[in-house]
Amino acid sequence: MDDRCFACGAANSNGLQLQIEETADGVRAVIRPPKWSQGYKEMVHGGIISTILDEMTVWAAFKKGHRCVTAELTVRIKKAMKVAEEYLATGRVLRIKHRLVEAESEITDRDNETVAFARAKLIKIQ
Repeated sequence: MDDRCFACGAANSNGLQLQIEETADGVRAVIRPPKWSQGYKEMVHGGIISTILDEMTVWAAFKKGHRCVTAELTVRIKKAMKVAEEYLATGRVLRIKHRLVEAESEITDRDNETVAFARAKLIKIQ
């Protein structure tokens, strides 16, 4: 991926700088949303939550050898995500069909409760 990426780029001081690692069935990242990601008081903006979920699906595909861009992302937010608290984001590929990669991602809190999840359709670019 690119070092200037808003979601994962270490060189992007205005970004989330997610540190994503490969797992046996996909990818994971421990996240602590910064104060600037706030929407409503002390709550992470829904667009930031969606960005994290999107990034996890694309990285899951990338780690399987597929460079992709998002064609469709369906997000479901189940409860508020608070700034400065720790969460776990995961992503995994569900199926691959020609140029289409279907993947899912999830953010859970310290109690392992789902905060938000997404399903994505990704298009291979290579």
